[in-house]
Amino acid sequence: MSLTLLVENNPRIESFYMLNLATWLGLDILGKKKAEFAIKLLESNAADINLIIVRAVIEKEESAQLMIDYVKKKALKIPIVVIGPGKEIPGSFAHVPNSLQLKILIQSAAKALNITAKDMSTKVVPDYFPIPINYFKVIKRSVCPVYSQDIDNSKQYHLRIEKLSNFDESTINALIEEGVTHLFINKLDRLDFVNNVTAELMNLLESSELSPDEEISAADKSVELLSRKLLTIGVNEETIKLAKKNMEVMRRNAKSNPKLAKLLERLLSNKTSYLFKHTQVLTYICLHIIKHIDWGNAEQEDKISFIAFFHDIVLETDEQAMIKSNLELKKANFSVAEKQLVERHAQMSAEFVSKYPHSPMGADQIIRQHHGTLNGIGFSEHYGNNVSPVAIVFIVAEEFTRIILKRENGPFDRPEMLRELKEEFPTSRFQKVIDILKNITF
Repeated sequence: MSLTLLVENNPRIESFYMLNLATWLGLDILGKKKAEFAIKLLESNAADINLIIVRAVIEKEESAQLMIDYVKKKALKIPIVVIGPGKEIPGSFAHVPNSLQLKILIQSAAKALNITAKDMSTKVVPDYFPIPINYFKVIKRSVCPVYSQDIDNSKQYHLRIEKLSNFDESTINALIEEGVTHLFINKLDRLDFVNNVTAELMNLLESSELSPDEEISAADKSVELLSRKLLTIGVNEETIKLAKKNMEVMRRNAKSNPKLAKLLERLLSNKTSYLFKHTQVLTYICLHIIKHIDWGNAEQEDKISFIAFFHDIVLETDEQAMIKSNLELKKANFSVAEKQLVERHAQMSAEFVSKYPHSPMGADQIIRQHHGTLNGIGFSEHYGNNVSPVAIVFIVAEEFTRIILKRENGPFDRPEMLRELKEEFPTSRFQKVIDILKNITF
């Protein structure tokens, strides 16, 4: 039997690695917490191991170096993929510096094992896909129906948990007491389910456990998770807690990067979604303007950050977030439901904000009007005279964000970018805000 040896001491990271590697590549994985334990295994079972995935440093142990040295000393033909921050170690097959970039890890593992994209797409998957039952302790509801296998007839499956119905850990513990080791989902739902569980596990990671780049990746996944939860369960204690955590990360990222280009470089290198990049850069620019405008203060910083975070929260894809006019929406290759979502996203986001406890005064109104319409439906080409000063700051900041992301790889010609912005907003109220961007640091 061929096994992948995973050396990782963080139980949550180990958990979603195992789930994703098994789902995408069909790997059987054996986990060890430290290199010294992994080496003991190799001493007696090296012939069973076809791949090693190891964290670069575990506590004070140079885990990757120890594994590479041992494999080399014993002349073992086992490729080693190193995960975690730091320089690439000679002798490794591949290095994944950001350990939350699962796509790169999966691609590296597939390459090491000569598993092609065709192999992955044609892999035979059972109609009812097994999920180890402990993963259901991580979630409060499933994004798809969940089944159990009949004890007397393994070909029979019974619905145990309905899609999006709430359950608690006691429900799962009761099943474990019955002897249930796996629950099952429809094979067509498996990737959506795995993605959701992965996001929940990543969200449990503390910032102290992550590098700055990993924290960005975790926040990207967490914002995606929040959007889905708002659309399914609305504003409640669970989503409020998640929103607060994400807003704090966004502001911390904005304030810890004095140069916008450096922040953008980190977003690009960590392959964050357009939705996340847009919100993060927008937060940075909004805070810059408020800091330098004559009426700016801490209260206004809180308000503009809140608006930046929630303004597109219901959008589901990068393609949706890139739409900025009725004509673009009409031409977009979207389903009817997608077009309705984009058309009404400002209104829907404002409705969530209106239910959010202690939301800044007027935040829902600004979100509703951030595309120029009063009711939050559709896109307007013109902004009326009744737009508030905070709304003007936000509208300018969002358009400047779009201009920046069109040039995300640089160069950033500030005079040209500001000229484009002033052509978009020719009135004096907008131009005064645009002038504040002359001193933004790239």
